[in-house]
Amino acid sequence: MSTNPANEQSESLTENPYVLVGGGIALGVLIGMLIPRSQKERELLQGAGQQIADRVTGTVQAVKDAGKAEIEGLLPSKQAAQDRVGALFGNLVDAAKGATQKA
Repeated sequence: MSTNPANEQSESLTENPYVLVGGGIALGVLIGMLIPRSQKERELLQGAGQQIADRVTGTVQAVKDAGKAEIEGLLPSKQAAQDRVGALFGNLVDAAKGATQKA
Protein backbone atom coordinates (compact mmCIF):
# COMPACT_ATOMS: atom_id res chain seq x y z
CA MET A 1 0.00 0.00 0.00
CA SER A 2 1.61 3.32 -1.05
CA THR A 3 1.18 6.54 0.81
CA ASN A 4 0.69 9.96 -0.67
CA PRO A 5 3.50 12.37 0.42
CA ALA A 6 1.19 15.39 0.13
CA ASN A 7 -1.32 13.70 2.45
CA GLU A 8 1.42 12.93 5.01
CA GLN A 9 2.61 16.56 4.92
CA SER A 10 -0.90 17.89 5.47
CA GLU A 11 -1.37 15.51 8.43
CA SER A 12 1.90 16.67 10.04
CA LEU A 13 0.82 20.33 9.70
CA THR A 14 -2.49 19.46 11.34
CA GLU A 15 -0.67 17.73 14.20
CA ASN A 16 1.83 20.60 14.65
CA PRO A 17 0.19 23.93 13.77
CA TYR A 18 3.14 25.89 15.19
CA VAL A 19 5.11 25.07 12.04
CA LEU A 20 2.36 26.63 9.95
CA VAL A 21 2.16 29.72 12.21
CA GLY A 22 5.96 30.11 12.19
CA GLY A 23 6.03 29.84 8.41
CA GLY A 24 3.30 32.47 8.12
CA ILE A 25 5.18 34.86 10.40
CA ALA A 26 8.42 34.34 8.46
CA LEU A 27 6.61 34.99 5.18
CA GLY A 28 5.01 38.15 6.59
CA VAL A 29 8.38 39.47 7.80
CA LEU A 30 9.93 38.77 4.40
CA ILE A 31 7.16 40.57 2.55
CA GLY A 32 7.34 43.47 5.01
CA MET A 33 11.07 43.82 4.38
CA LEU A 34 10.58 43.92 0.61
CA ILE A 35 7.89 46.63 0.60
CA PRO A 36 9.38 50.14 0.90
CA ARG A 37 8.27 52.39 3.77
CA SER A 38 5.72 55.05 3.03
CA GLN A 39 5.96 58.67 4.18
CA LYS A 40 3.09 58.11 6.63
CA GLU A 41 4.88 55.09 8.13
CA ARG A 42 8.03 57.17 8.60
CA GLU A 43 6.01 59.90 10.34
CA LEU A 44 4.34 57.43 12.69
CA LEU A 45 7.50 55.51 13.58
CA GLN A 46 9.88 58.48 13.73
CA GLY A 47 10.55 58.48 17.49
CA ALA A 48 9.68 54.86 18.22
CA GLY A 49 13.19 53.52 17.59
CA GLN A 50 14.80 56.03 19.93
CA GLN A 51 12.17 55.39 22.62
CA ILE A 52 12.79 51.65 22.41
CA ALA A 53 16.56 52.17 22.56
CA ASP A 54 16.19 54.43 25.61
CA ARG A 55 13.98 51.90 27.39
CA VAL A 56 16.36 49.04 26.62
CA THR A 57 19.33 51.08 27.85
CA GLY A 58 17.48 51.91 31.08
CA THR A 59 16.50 48.28 31.58
CA VAL A 60 20.03 47.03 30.98
CA GLN A 61 21.39 49.55 33.48
CA ALA A 62 18.78 48.53 36.08
CA VAL A 63 19.69 44.86 35.62
CA LYS A 64 23.40 45.65 35.95
CA ASP A 65 22.77 47.64 39.13
CA ALA A 66 20.60 44.90 40.61
CA GLY A 67 23.21 42.25 39.76
CA LYS A 68 25.99 44.32 41.28
CA ALA A 69 23.98 44.87 44.46
CA GLU A 70 23.21 41.14 44.67
CA ILE A 71 26.88 40.20 44.28
CA GLU A 72 27.95 42.80 46.84
CA GLY A 73 25.36 41.36 49.21
CA LEU A 74 26.84 37.89 48.84
CA LEU A 75 30.45 38.95 49.38
CA PRO A 76 31.65 39.66 52.91
CA SER A 77 32.53 43.25 53.73
CA LYS A 78 36.17 44.31 53.91
CA GLN A 79 35.99 44.56 57.70
CA ALA A 80 34.41 41.11 58.02
CA ALA A 81 37.12 39.61 55.79
CA GLN A 82 39.84 41.29 57.90
CA ASP A 83 38.22 39.98 61.08
CA ARG A 84 38.14 36.44 59.69
CA VAL A 85 41.77 36.56 58.58
CA GLY A 86 42.76 37.96 61.98
CA ALA A 87 40.85 35.21 63.78
CA LEU A 88 42.38 32.55 61.54
CA PHE A 89 45.88 33.93 62.14
CA GLY A 90 45.19 34.04 65.89
CA ASN A 91 44.06 30.40 65.82
CA LEU A 92 47.19 29.40 63.91
CA VAL A 93 49.42 31.21 66.44
CA ASP A 94 47.56 29.56 69.35
CA ALA A 95 47.90 26.15 67.68
CA ALA A 96 51.61 26.70 67.14
CA LYS A 97 52.08 27.73 70.77
CA GLY A 98 50.16 24.68 71.93
CA ALA A 99 52.24 22.40 69.75
CA THR A 100 55.48 23.98 71.05
CA GLN A 101 54.42 23.55 74.66
CA LYS A 102 53.56 19.88 74.13
CA ALA A 103 56.91 19.16 72.48
